[in-house]
Amino acid sequence: MYLRSYLNSDEVMTIIDSIVHSDFVQAMKDGTLEDDKFRYYLTQDHIYLKYYKEAGTTVGELSPKETVKQLYMEIGSEEPVFHTTMLERFNVNGNNIKDSDANYTTYSYINHLIRWSKDSDVNGMLSMFPCQWSYGYIAEAIPAPSEKFKFWFDFYHSQVYRSITDKYIEILGNVELSENQEQILRFGLEYELNYWYECYK
Repeated sequence: MYLRSYLNSDEVMTIIDSIVHSDFVQAMKDGTLEDDKFRYYLTQDHIYLKYYKEAGTTVGELSPKETVKQLYMEIGSEEPVFHTTMLERFNVNGNNIKDSDANYTTYSYINHLIRWSKDSDVNGMLSMFPCQWSYGYIAEAIPAPSEKFKFWFDFYHSQVYRSITDKYIEILGNVELSENQEQILRFGLEYELNYWYECYK
């Protein structure tokens, strides 16, 4: 099955629908999410992004394709800046965040990324794609979020962010996924879902 078809499959759409309707995302949408919960999310995101960047660097170095190398240069120039802005906005000192602050899902997810980034460029990209794709999907699925968290939805619905997702799909779109590759992508989406669950506790 090709990527676009797999993204529209029942098993993928069931997971992504659960993400969109998770308590954390819905509370962001309504503006009722407590600041402490968002700070906890930012802490986990800070740890995750460090290893996401590491995985992306590995994929870029491993791949012979200039399009892949360029993709991970673009990713490295946008989201980390936005993340730093969010840390400042919610008074979170990133320098105080340690790897040991990772919860079980974050710890497992970053090991998933690192494992597959060292395997091949395609498998590394498939492990990283669920984060990129699901965030954009969330932002597009919720067109009128609360003013409090509108900045979050605006970034992940921006043209710059969507262009990166489109490049992922353009690069991976002609790959006929094996069962193992479908599992890599599906596990990534399940990590995303559990990520939101963990951050709402």
